[in-house]
Amino acid sequence: MNDMAKKMVNKKGWWGILLHASWPTVVAVVVTGGIFGVVADETAGLSAFVAGLIVWVLSAMSILLIALIWNKYRHLAIPISMGAFVAKIVILGLLLTVVAQPEWLDTTGAAIGALVGIVVWQTAEVLVFINTRRLIYE
Repeated sequence: MNDMAKKMVNKKGWWGILLHASWPTVVAVVVTGGIFGVVADETAGLSAFVAGLIVWVLSAMSILLIALIWNKYRHLAIPISMGAFVAKIVILGLLLTVVAQPEWLDTTGAAIGALVGIVVWQTAEVLVFINTRRLIYE
């Protein structure tokens, strides 16, 4: 393994995945909110930021749950995380249909902010997970 690959290896397990998926997501969400704030208006910027932040919180909660369960109940980590993922999607869908849209929400800004949060989180999570798995097989 070359030096660059060694630097990319996650040695902190699920906590490392949480950390290394969080920081690029938060940076991307802040930048997206800032861009929308400058290009459109403050409402669009705030909408993009809040939607991206919600994606980050929900994604971080999923990894946090796995990290907490992993040490003592490793055999339950994946089933519990899958159940939590399904519950998260159902609850989010329910809230989206029950809670009224706030007056200040810019739907385009919120949609783009959430999309940026999802894409950056998932990309970072997959990349760090690959580098976490590398420890097991080398």
